[in-house]
Amino acid sequence: MRPNPPVEGREPAARSFVADAEPGRWTRWLGVRLAIGFIAVVLLIDVAAGTHAVLIGFLALAPLFAAAVESPRRTAVVSATATAAAVGAGVPTGMLGSLDHLLRVAVVITVSLMAVYVARARTGREERLRRMAEIVRITQAAILREPPRYAAGVELAARYVSAYEEAGVGGDLYEVMADQDRLRIIVGDVCGKGLAAVRLASAVAGAFRQSAIVRPDLTQVAHDLDDLVDREPTPARGATFVTAVLIELHGGAIRTVNCGHPAPILRRRSGELEELTVAPPDRPLGLGGPRKPETVGHWDVGDRLLLLTDGLLEARDSERRFFPMPALRACLAEPTADRCLDALWDAVHRHVGGEPHDDIALLLAERRPTTG
Repeated sequence: MRPNPPVEGREPAARSFVADAEPGRWTRWLGVRLAIGFIAVVLLIDVAAGTHAVLIGFLALAPLFAAAVESPRRTAVVSATATAAAVGAGVPTGMLGSLDHLLRVAVVITVSLMAVYVARARTGREERLRRMAEIVRITQAAILREPPRYAAGVELAARYVSAYEEAGVGGDLYEVMADQDRLRIIVGDVCGKGLAAVRLASAVAGAFRQSAIVRPDLTQVAHDLDDLVDREPTPARGATFVTAVLIELHGGAIRTVNCGHPAPILRRRSGELEELTVAPPDRPLGLGGPRKPETVGHWDVGDRLLLLTDGLLEARDSERRFFPMPALRACLAEPTADRCLDALWDAVHRHVGGEPHDDIALLLAERRPTTG
């Protein structure tokens, strides 16, 4: 991957680790080919064994094979082929039209009709799932807008990894607001899953965009988000809250308000890692009460700041071991912010041994030298 040059503005579309893979040529009509091959094998065995009209009942399995992976039309082609083969199997020995032969042909026809119905029901269900997945993708992209590549002397990169089957639609969020020489960022995680979590994540991101522009400090921004989350309806079980970390980057200063969220990780240019911790941690958004003031840190040109959700910290391998910090250090040493996040996702994928079991939102900021 070549590094992206720092430019003002937004990318046309958000980056994602999840892509739809097109089937290879060898998989096209694979179900039909296997089913036809099975029909040929049954006929050859029937002829070789001299058990005419006995094995032709197995021809009913061919449409079922096709129904599992093929469209209704292709399944119908296999069904017609299996029926024709069953009828033709009685010709060589003169058993065509006998009661035994007719019963076995009737079984093949009945199962073939059922196979077409099954294929139709399966493809309809798959199409509905594809439409739902597309709605989820568009909804998630609307929440997780791609941040500017470069703003206020900072290079930015962001990723969102959906767990899909394991976690469904998640409530992870991030947003970046640039105001002249100041950058404000939020990364958060809504308690819960499903559309309610997506709706609340969208509301929090939208409220942050409005509040981050007008409020003089992050504590007041957190209060605004507290009020928003508090107004949300409480689900039947549990409470409505959002863990989040709010960051302001202004020159060499890092101002932080952490609302019960995993601490950002600062990688110094020397390679040293440190967490921007707040002790004791403040409560999540939506639980009311006063807020702690901002904590102020410092970073230098070449330092990198990683904001993340707990899906990364809680990623476990087959032996239930958490994602190792040495791997994180190596990933954050890549030449560009984009390559850092690509390497981090590859490391998570290798550690878990597949897709993660929870959504992961990542945002990486690197302080760049200013020109002027």
